Amino acid sequence: MGGSSSGSDTSVNSSGSSSGNNTSTNAGGNYGSSAGSGSSDVASSSNGGSSGGDTSASSGSEADTSVNGGSPAPPAQEITGVITVNDQIGSIPFTYNTVQTIPLNLIVTDKQSKPISGATVIVSDNEGHILFQGISNNLGKVSGSITVETSLGQITLEITAGGESISNVINLINLVGINREIKYEILLPVVAAPVDSDKDGVPDVLDTYPQDPTRSVLIRIPAEGVSTVAYEDLYPSAGDADLNDYVLHIHNEEDLNTAGDVIRLRGTYQHVARGAGYKHTFFLKLPVSVGATYSRKVVREDGKVVTELTTKTVTASDLNQGIQIHEESNKTTSNPNVNPGGVFKPGHIATIEIVFNSPVKKTTLGIYPYDIFIKVANTGKEIHFPGLYKNSNGTDKYLDSNNFPWAILVPGAWKYPYEGLDIRKETQTGYKEFNLWVASNGTSYKDWYKHITNQAKVFPVPDEDSELMGFLLHSVKKNAILVAVLLISAGAIAAYILKRRTLSQV
Repeated sequence: MGGSSSGSDTSVNSSGSSSGNNTSTNAGGNYGSSAGSGSSDVASSSNGGSSGGDTSASSGSEADTSVNGGSPAPPAQEITGVITVNDQIGSIPFTYNTVQTIPLNLIVTDKQSKPISGATVIVSDNEGHILFQGISNNLGKVSGSITVETSLGQITLEITAGGESISNVINLINLVGINREIKYEILLPVVAAPVDSDKDGVPDVLDTYPQDPTRSVLIRIPAEGVSTVAYEDLYPSAGDADLNDYVLHIHNEEDLNTAGDVIRLRGTYQHVARGAGYKHTFFLKLPVSVGATYSRKVVREDGKVVTELTTKTVTASDLNQGIQIHEESNKTTSNPNVNPGGVFKPGHIATIEIVFNSPVKKTTLGIYPYDIFIKVANTGKEIHFPGLYKNSNGTDKYLDSNNFPWAILVPGAWKYPYEGLDIRKETQTGYKEFNLWVASNGTSYKDWYKHITNQAKVFPVPDEDSELMGFLLHSVKKNAILVAVLLISAGAIAAYILKRRTLSQV
């Protein structure tokens, strides 16, 4: 259900450092908080610092505020920029989705409403993980998308041009599209160009690949850890809803260019459970119009190589039909990992990289985890995620007669049900909030998978992955820490020339 509201949010922030929420002042105009289309955020600057909570005041003219027993009010503040909000507010069809992809379309202009080319746009989550990074083109436009858990409440949008940075906290509740125009209301100073070794417009300090002009940022999905993908394999018949017939731990990486298009796609897929008698193979299908180079390597849980690194050329047709990632499931794990008393021993890890012949729009690839599917050797059937294919009557091809899926993605190393235990049944489920989440069409109990209500009903998957997978993830975290330290160091130097303004939360 869509909705919108109009108005103006006026946010005041210092030209020095900023932390916490914003300080806002309503002065003279018809200002109020807004979260829908047609609203504007106005950023201002002063010489003080800003931290703490949301503080607002209203006056028919400039606010005359005294502090500390009659001290004079601070000087009038210079407006830094205005963000016009035309976001799409509504809801997405519920297909048991625990993550969502939100399209992003921005325009950055200067004080004369002329487009700014080369402005840096970064979108990050609450923990500072980069969800998107792009550079505005000669029309001032930046387009792309972000992928987040549906339970995430807000993200931060940061725009930097001419050494001036504006930061905007965006509320994700009911948000299905981000459409904003950022207009600077100050004359942007001429600043010394930062080091940009590959001349792609992204400073080395922000460039994941400072020596490669074809790609500038690595986006990891999820930002940390893994996602669990679980399949039921009796399609087209309804399964027993124990969601453990074929289970994997996965994560992906996208290398983007300055326009926000995908240059390379990587994936790591570990087969962790097989609660079925059927045999399955695992595939990835991408609806692209370009060919690519496809590399694949498979190792055991202990690191021993099963399939050496192989690289081959694939056509767009190959990618459209599906490329194989894992061999038959009876060969990729020796332990079912679904029965009470069992010890978790995960199976093979496949790593892949797809280098596209030309850039691909993120929206073309589809929503994470993209179109990954299993083929059941015993039945010849493919099993995909819901939301991708329709029957001739318009119903979802991969929701059964009870409107239940054959495939689901859950954030983290999920403790899935034991063999034969229906996640929907009161006496069998370890997740009583699951049915409440489904009944709400995904609007409530969004993090149901974090709340185990009966430990005796779920397989004790370790919070940390297998030794090898854990090592790989730990290495990612260590690298992230190193990058963070480098960014902090660079930021300390840049603080002398950068002025950050924080807009009010929307």
